[in-house]
Amino acid sequence: MTGSESGEKKKSMSENKFMGLNKTQEKKFPVKNKALAVLGSPGSGKTTTSIKLALELAKHKKNAVVVFCDPFTSVLPYVTSAGTAVETSLGTLLTAPGITQTDILKACVPIGQTEYVSYLGYRAGENLMAYPKVTRDKAVDFFVMLRHLADFVIIDCSTIFEADPVSIVGIETADTALRLGTSNLKGIAYYQTHMPMLADSVFHVDKHYKAISMLKPWQEWEAVSQQYGGVKYTLPYVTELEQQYDEVSLPDLLKSRESLKYTAEIKRIVGDVFGIGDNPADAGQKAAQKAGQSEDSRKTTRGAISFKLPFGKSKGEF
Repeated sequence: MTGSESGEKKKSMSENKFMGLNKTQEKKFPVKNKALAVLGSPGSGKTTTSIKLALELAKHKKNAVVVFCDPFTSVLPYVTSAGTAVETSLGTLLTAPGITQTDILKACVPIGQTEYVSYLGYRAGENLMAYPKVTRDKAVDFFVMLRHLADFVIIDCSTIFEADPVSIVGIETADTALRLGTSNLKGIAYYQTHMPMLADSVFHVDKHYKAISMLKPWQEWEAVSQQYGGVKYTLPYVTELEQQYDEVSLPDLLKSRESLKYTAEIKRIVGDVFGIGDNPADAGQKAAQKAGQSEDSRKTTRGAISFKLPFGKSKGEF
């Protein structure tokens, strides 16, 4: 076999693996949702959460593509290592005269830590003005084709999603969404301002999952949860996670004891949203118990500063 033939065979095997579902795993884990949109207020950890969810899926040998929609600040430069080749920008895909599955495959940026996760996004230095306006039809075609290419699609939406056609279409075409809020007044104000924009039935907000993210030990999540109309998950602030973000090493495993609760919640979200896990119904709960972090211990931590919100617990919703 010639070198050229060998290369083509490897490429074909790679594409087949990426495009095909593992039938054995599909029977073990019935897929609940295939595409998830992640949206939230500034600083709520949308990008970090999107990547960690994809990595959890990769542990089960499931292909996941993370789409970084933000056209205002390119995400790829701060989530990929220096020198990573980005041959085709998301902007190029969405504004080309025609788009094919092959084009999307070629544009996917692999990460070194796992062969099951790849990224799509804008290149360094690009912005909204670098390309013609993205049409709704092009965005719909893109997400439809992407669903056929990967086992799962995670859409990291722009904070100002109403100004980004790709984010809006991503939220609309996704099977469900994970809405992240922070335990502070800025996060509350963001959702009071932006959630009415998703009132149309096409966004299926009744199917959305809600979480408080970046929760500090001294913050009272119960009061904020009431403001958001109730939340299912709490993703705590983790020092090691912020360090990974700063060092462009988010694909690495979290190893600190402080991260156990966070990792448990990521597993639980993957189980609930995608139906993937050793036992999606209770895997996250068992992991949380193993972490040994209860709400009672959080409340009784010596020297904790109570975080009070200047509004009633019954007002407002997510």
